[in-house]
Amino acid sequence: MNRTTCASALLLLVLGAGAGPAAEPEPRLRLLVPAYFYPAGEGLKHWARLEAAAAHVPVLAIVNPASGPGEKADANYTRLLDRRPGLTLLGYVSTRYGKRPAAEVKADVDRWLRLYPQVRGIFFDEQASGAERAGYYADLYAHARKARRLRLVVTNPGTACAEAYLARPATDVACLFEGAAGFGEWAPPAWAGKHGAGRVATLAYKVGDAGLMRKYVAGAARKGVGLVYVTDAAGANPWDRLPAYWDEEVAAARQVNRRKRR
Repeated sequence: MNRTTCASALLLLVLGAGAGPAAEPEPRLRLLVPAYFYPAGEGLKHWARLEAAAAHVPVLAIVNPASGPGEKADANYTRLLDRRPGLTLLGYVSTRYGKRPAAEVKADVDRWLRLYPQVRGIFFDEQASGAERAGYYADLYAHARKARRLRLVVTNPGTACAEAYLARPATDVACLFEGAAGFGEWAPPAWAGKHGAGRVATLAYKVGDAGLMRKYVAGAARKGVGLVYVTDAAGANPWDRLPAYWDEEVAAARQVNRRKRR
């Protein structure tokens, strides 16, 4: 899910920085939003709607100024992040399916903290899925969570990956589905259940009908998914705006969470 295409949950926010993921006593559904819209004009309005939603349902927003942090701070992003206290902000970093040198990836993590210290975690995109690359991601995870004391790491293979990524751990949350079709039939791998819903995310795009969106949100919770996002956007970058049914999606997530409290 790069910019041109595209946990254990909030309990992780209170874990010690060197700690690994822990089971959440009462999982709640969270919205994981690739917020790849520039914070000016219409894009700024989308950010305002994200923050408003965070008063009703936990929202994790993936920040992506330049397919990563960029080389220097963007004043519009600095102003934006300074005033978004209701959101959990994750900085976007590409790993090119484990082919990018680890030193470059770590440098991006460090640049996020230098340019935008408001981020609380990292979204490692383009995660490899095979077990042979789990060590590479475990090293990146240790750099982000232990060396740099960030509170959350989310990775995105976009498909089922080896269990080792969650077991080592090499991530706190893995996005195990990203696609424009097939979520209704999709099921997480058999091993996912023992790690808890808060460690599984899904991203569905080109979902044009609000009724289908509601079905997907409710279905995600039933399938053991703790972080979800559904959008009607499509094309080369389906993450460049919020869906037309955003308010309804927030309401759908709230409804799931109310049922969980009963």
